[in-house]
Amino acid sequence: MAIIGVGNSAMDVARTVIRKGSRHVTLYARGRHSDASLHETQYAMLDGAKFEFCKGIVEINDHGPVFQDVLYDEEGNITGYSEDMQQVHADSVVISISQGPKSKLVSTTDGLKATRSGLLQTSENGATTVEGIFAYGDVVLGAKTVVEAVAYSKVVADAMDEYMKDK
Repeated sequence: MAIIGVGNSAMDVARTVIRKGSRHVTLYARGRHSDASLHETQYAMLDGAKFEFCKGIVEINDHGPVFQDVLYDEEGNITGYSEDMQQVHADSVVISISQGPKSKLVSTTDGLKATRSGLLQTSENGATTVEGIFAYGDVVLGAKTVVEAVAYSKVVADAMDEYMKDK
């Protein structure tokens, strides 16, 4: 499973799917460190989640996400992206980024749609308009409380578990 984003909700989904039997869970971030609390990050690592930093999402295709390395200067500012594309093979992809979809992600991923308000279009269980791609959190619900985001992430994690069992 590939989880795009490294906030607290992403940590919760990672830990939930690992506990439900996912063996390979990796969280990907454009930045150089986790945005989640140290406590949540450490627990996700203890449960077996892997982390890949400095990865800019280019698209999501039938095989999983495609990334480019993010390049930084000494002050920590993004200076560009590598030319090499890296295809990650994943049975499922969860998008956990920002409070709205990244326009590049929506415009470069065939079939991924946004709502009129700019949020990712999903079913009530977090399935996007592309089979096998799930989304949750602010990118789906808009800005909510942490409690609401975590509660919804558990619904999506259960739906992903069911989806993967059917495959």
